Amino acid sequence: MAYNEYFSIEQAEERLLTIKPLLEHARLHKREIEAIAASCSYDHILLEEHRPRLAKLAAQLGQTVEALEELGCYIKDLDVGIVDFLSKFEGRDIFLCWRFGEEKICHWHEIDESFAQREEILDLSDIPAEWEFETPVVENEN
Repeated sequence: MAYNEYFSIEQAEERLLTIKPLLEHARLHKREIEAIAASCSYDHILLEEHRPRLAKLAAQLGQTVEALEELGCYIKDLDVGIVDFLSKFEGRDIFLCWRFGEEKICHWHEIDESFAQREEILDLSDIPAEWEFETPVVENEN
């Protein structure tokens, strides 16, 4: 699914307030579906007994995922809770990357990369005002 909504870090973090509880519900529904399926294993009779519960959980999971997508985020991994937000950096599209449990968005990665390649977002406001940047001096060998 392609979105055309771009987020600043602040906008994405504000959206997280709504996304976090929805993501938690989606993860719980998925885990419950997996647990029921595992407990039934190859027992078709037991699976039939759980069919109504599985159908209800699957519908709830689908609705929750749809609600998350409508908020403009990309769900990259429901098990881990990885969510990306489309953003711009230096004129190109990137993803702001957040993982369930993190307090705020602190990472990003290129559109064609994954969570494994994410990089930390540098917070230049943490640099003390008295910090002086030195320009390297290159001596001319001529």
